[in-house]
This record gives sequence, C-alpha cells and structure tokens, in this order.
Amino acid sequence: MLRRMVAAALIMVGSTAFADTLDINLSNSNAQFKYTLPSGIAGKSDLFTSLTYNDVNDIMLDAGLLVLNEEGSVSGLSLGVGAKAVAASLSKVAASRKLVSGVALGALVRFELPSDRRFALVGEYNYAPRIISFGDVDHFQQGMARFEFSMSPLTQAYIGYRSSKFIMENGFPDGVVDDGGHIGVRLSF
Repeated sequence: MLRRMVAAALIMVGSTAFADTLDINLSNSNAQFKYTLPSGIAGKSDLFTSLTYNDVNDIMLDAGLLVLNEEGSVSGLSLGVGAKAVAASLSKVAASRKLVSGVALGALVRFELPSDRRFALVGEYNYAPRIISFGDVDHFQQGMARFEFSMSPLTQAYIGYRSSKFIMENGFPDGVVDDGGHIGVRLSF
C-alpha cells in the first residue's frame, strides 16, 4: 500500500514538474510577468496570473483559467476559451490614481506550422463588457498576437503585439496599459 501511495505521489509530482511556466515579455515601455500552472478543473486547462506595468506607473494584475483543446481535424491547431479577473491602478486617467477592474471572457487560437512544429502563430482576445466592469469603466479589451519559436521543449522565444485598454466613461481618458510590440521568453519547469 505504501509503495502505491509513493508511486502515485511521484506520478503527480512528475506530471506537474515540467508543466509550470514563467513567461516574461518586455518592450521599451512595458513589462509583463506571467505564471501558469496546470489545472484539472476542466480537462486540459491552466490557471494563470500576471503582472503588467508600464513607464507611466500603471499596474495591471489578472488571474484566470484557460481551457485549451487541440483540434484533431487540423494538424497543429489548438483552440482555447477562458475567463479572468482584471484589476488595474491607472495613474494618468484622473487627478489621482484610478482603480478599475472587470471580469473578462476570452478566446485563444494557436497554430503550429505543420512543416516545422517549432514555429507557431498565436492570437488571443479578452473582453469585459460594461455590466462586469467597474470603476467608471465602459469596457475592457485586450488583444494579442505573437510569433513563437521553440528553442527547446522547455523554452520558447517570441515576438508579438499586445493592446490592453480600459475604455472609460464619465469624461475620463482611456486607460491604456499596453499598446505595442514586445519580445519575450516562456520557460517551462
């Protein structure tokens, strides 16, 4: 019995030891740090949290769940859906810091090139409508596209573009946390 418990524990630890990821991406005006770990909540799913900050001292935190499914009919295609909670402290929207938040639903498309599975194209979009956005926010929208290169099974480098915006109400200017290109690396361990 003890041998079975030890074996089961090793299998569980072994399956997650190489599944956690740390994703770091940078531009001249932004930095994002994202940590992802596998979840058994809904099939092949991941829990994640990230911190983004920019050169005007805006800070955005998010955390959520992404369920990803490989499409069997199209080689290399994966589709995902998810939800995340987003909160930000915006420095340039009002005379003092403005705290905003929302709950965003999202979708992800990932396509690995069939000729060389080390290359992939990824697109993601998240949206929080007015009904689930708070702090004088009309809505939150975030879009991302990137081109990835797998340097090894545990390391991917990429170049991409991301736009993260809180569209404000009541005469406040929009809270743009990120809007531009970046380079990054994702490490699995």
